[in-house]
Amino acid sequence: MALFDKNLIDIRNYLSRKSADGKVTESVHSAPNGWPEDRKRNLVLGQDTAVELGHPNDASTAFLFWVDDPSAVRHGRITIVGPDLPALTNQVSFGRVVIVGGDGFDEENSYGRYREMELLRYDIHLKGYMMRSASQFHREWSRVSRQAVAGGFSLRTLGGALIDRFSGLAYARSVEVIFVTSDREAVLELQGIAGPVLQRIGAMNKMAGEMSFDCDDCEYNAVCGDVAELRSMRNVLHKKEADAHG
Repeated sequence: MALFDKNLIDIRNYLSRKSADGKVTESVHSAPNGWPEDRKRNLVLGQDTAVELGHPNDASTAFLFWVDDPSAVRHGRITIVGPDLPALTNQVSFGRVVIVGGDGFDEENSYGRYREMELLRYDIHLKGYMMRSASQFHREWSRVSRQAVAGGFSLRTLGGALIDRFSGLAYARSVEVIFVTSDREAVLELQGIAGPVLQRIGAMNKMAGEMSFDCDDCEYNAVCGDVAELRSMRNVLHKKEADAHG
């Protein structure tokens, strides 16, 4: 499905603009992440915190999308727009994007795969890194401890853990992660790219999760009308619903 091909272009253009400003660093994650996990007591208290990423007083956005072309996604690439730890201190605006290049996405399996990926991106339990909250508005607030920063924890560590997790999916062939820490304006600009992604995901969720096909009254009507893949998904799911009750 070519559902997010245009959004990938938007992300590439965004990174090109930031690269021209000298704010982008890139690395490639090629070996399993060796940072220890702590699934039981991974609590980072305020007094132990080196930096808060995406605090409610700052800008924050976190989202994922996929393309059905693994070669379009630079596997293992971790891109940081702005400084990495330990240059970050106190509270900073924060953006995080996960892009998956897979195969076999279609009208029937995309919703289930999305739900699996959405849960997976929060299933990260690195020692000294604590996600305080993640909202339905795709904001994310997390803390990194002083001890973790002193021990070498970085956004590359976090990105590597995400790549490792997503690479375990049977349909994921390439995974790329982007972080934005440079300033509030850069995160807000990223939010502008997130908007169309989240609209399309919202439309897909409504169709598949609620099995709702009342297009005239749907808030996603314009999105489905403009995106052939969503129209196709709607038709397939509508037919399945009709067959099940027919």
